[in-house]
Amino acid sequence: MFRSLTFIFILFSQIVFATPSDEVTFLVSPSVVKVHVIDAKGNHGVGSGIVVADSQVATNCHVIANAQGVQIGKLGEAFSPTSMKADWRHDLCILQFKFLDVKPIILGDTKKLTYEQSVFSKSFGGNAVKPIISFGQIKALYTLDNENIIQSSAGFAMGASGGGLFDDEGRLIGLTTFKSPGRYAYYYSIPVEWIKHLLRHGKDIQLTAQTELPFWDAPFEKRPYFMQAYDAAREAKWDRLKEIAALWLKNEPQSTEALFTDAIARFELKDYELAKKVLSDVVKKNPRHAQAQLYLLKLAKMDHDTNQVQAIETLLSQLDESLLKEAQ
Repeated sequence: MFRSLTFIFILFSQIVFATPSDEVTFLVSPSVVKVHVIDAKGNHGVGSGIVVADSQVATNCHVIANAQGVQIGKLGEAFSPTSMKADWRHDLCILQFKFLDVKPIILGDTKKLTYEQSVFSKSFGGNAVKPIISFGQIKALYTLDNENIIQSSAGFAMGASGGGLFDDEGRLIGLTTFKSPGRYAYYYSIPVEWIKHLLRHGKDIQLTAQTELPFWDAPFEKRPYFMQAYDAAREAKWDRLKEIAALWLKNEPQSTEALFTDAIARFELKDYELAKKVLSDVVKKNPRHAQAQLYLLKLAKMDHDTNQVQAIETLLSQLDESLLKEAQ
């Protein structure tokens, strides 16, 4: 096992990511806009948006859902949309304007992303006057409707919905959309591929009331497995987590995250031998899966396997050094 982990480290060490430069983070700012809405009760709300094509701004549908009025602010002016394209289930709306002279952002590709890759978000979280930047890393990728929901550690606050998640070259890879509850939140972004599809195939409609709940706000049993799994783990319902993992693997047998969820359930139910086997399968498929490496480190410490401990600690020091504290 030690030899295989050393080999994985050699492969991993060839992949190097740098923190995005100040120039890159500055250059995306013109494409980030503030979205103002007036709700049915006359209250003012704020969200974010990204200029993704000429005179077209992508945002989350929940930002503008059922609004009585919508405007974006840019260059000291206010612009009202003339129409929109909507994908309510995926929580993606594209507002269309006339004469919005703002350079569109470059669109990236989530298929090229890898775990622990550096990313940053920019949005008007907290109703900021200027876009706020947050740095982080990709922590997980979850397949939904053949595309990747991105979980990252680039945090965001209220008002950030519809903001941009960017790779370290400034390409848009997703819209910052929702976060998990609790002090140690997970942050999720919908993929840029949905934007590309809606730009090409969406139909222009007038601003209208919401017709469908987004996937993340659907009834529990209709939510994606990764959301169901998070709730079960947060409530320490390990048998329930094991059941969710089994259903997830049945429907998505190639899913690394489904496999990892099964491993967590096995570990917490003290089935350590099987947990170790499943975790080993996870890191074979994805050696950059830092959370799986963390659980293997915990198991190695339980087994007093000093060689294994040293090898995994070396990996984690480069993947996500903060996780080393969790294994103490």
